[in-house]
Amino acid sequence: MTRLTKSIKEQICKNAIEQSLANKELKTANENLSKLALDVYNDNVTAELLKEADEIRARAKELPFDYYSVFRICEGVRCNFNGLSAYLTLPSERIFYGLDENPTYTADHEFSKRFLSLQNQFKYLEKQKNDLEHEIMAILNSCATLKKLQEIWPESVNFLDGIQASVIKSNLPAVVVEDLNKKLGITTS
Repeated sequence: MTRLTKSIKEQICKNAIEQSLANKELKTANENLSKLALDVYNDNVTAELLKEADEIRARAKELPFDYYSVFRICEGVRCNFNGLSAYLTLPSERIFYGLDENPTYTADHEFSKRFLSLQNQFKYLEKQKNDLEHEIMAILNSCATLKKLQEIWPESVNFLDGIQASVIKSNLPAVVVEDLNKKLGITTS
């Protein structure tokens, strides 16, 4: 009979949350935020400017100097939407150069509306995810064993991936018996 330790309960809860609809919607919202970051970047930089920066950087690479300071490479863009400062992560599909100034958009601009909508969606989904975690932990904390959990919540078997390895590891002695026997001069027959 497997006892439900704190770490096993946390792993079951984590596995369940990862498969939840709220978590999937959060991933989609993150993708939409990344698309917004790309749109903001493209709104401030033309393809011609990017091509010119790439050429300058390529030329600087050929020189015997530290070319990394030619243009700062960034992973995101800091911008302001209706007075709210935000850092948006850019997609990893290409190299982006840091902008000299933070783009600023008014409340009625499409980017501000998209950002505020995504922020509201994030708050709602994070609350759903948090509530779900509390519900799952309430069930898990009401059970002392895996058998009891499966009686109360039969669907929990869907979230036991990787749990057995943790159970086995936690039950093993911290010392390898063969090594200890060697150190003690005990031979096994």
